[in-house]
Amino acid sequence: MRAIIKPSIVHMEEQMTEQKKGLDAYKLKLIALCFMILDHLHTHLWFSQYCPQWSSVVTRFVAPLFLYLMVEGFYHTRNRKKYMSRLFLAALIMMCGNVIINLSFHHVNSYTGKYSYFSLTGPNNIFLTLALLFALIWCLENIKLRKNILLNVFLSVLIAALCIFAEGGLYLLPVVFFVWLFRGKKAGQCIGIGIYCLILLILALISFTGDSSLYSYLCFDCEWAMALVIPFILLYNGERGKNTAFSKYMFYIIYPVHIWILVILNFIFG
Repeated sequence: MRAIIKPSIVHMEEQMTEQKKGLDAYKLKLIALCFMILDHLHTHLWFSQYCPQWSSVVTRFVAPLFLYLMVEGFYHTRNRKKYMSRLFLAALIMMCGNVIINLSFHHVNSYTGKYSYFSLTGPNNIFLTLALLFALIWCLENIKLRKNILLNVFLSVLIAALCIFAEGGLYLLPVVFFVWLFRGKKAGQCIGIGIYCLILLILALISFTGDSSLYSYLCFDCEWAMALVIPFILLYNGERGKNTAFSKYMFYIIYPVHIWILVILNFIFG
């Protein structure tokens, strides 16, 4: 009996040690936050023209990584309604702040010279994207569990359509689908995302007109670089990591504050 129990205990300890390897959700969020700020420094400030073109490529993994962690949170949260409400509330606050800033600086559509939805609510609101996609996977989960199938199919189609009005929504739809469909199966998630990004790369190459260098064009049309999220998915160890009020709400504070500061600085000095 002892001979049987002892190897089992050793095996369990080895499994626990193995599980702790890699990066937890908190560490991944910190990495994503750093690269997110780097990306926005490149896109929102007047000296962006002096930044290397590849800056937009190496930061493309940020939104898919936040999306991946959001899906994980969907399955681990104690209260999905509260989680989704928090995302939509953050999206509303972000939108109100954007509108106030854009009205203050008379930010209009560059083609029409008039206010538009995107000129008023932009440039960024990833909270809205995450909130819509959170609602989408909830509908997909209900369909999977055969709960109110017709209603959830209708809501899924409606939410997917609304993603047109969300930052990067359409590009992130296939990503969230693969992350949800193959949850718990990293190979499936990575292969799905990899194939999708390969298709985006092929489409970018097909649409290349030769007006600029291929390098410059691929740094501009760079959604294919979302594939860079794959190493981070593989490094994720399934653990939450640091669990404090700061770790829970830092993204909800840092994201809008730094965006608003950069946008205002760009309006003043750009």
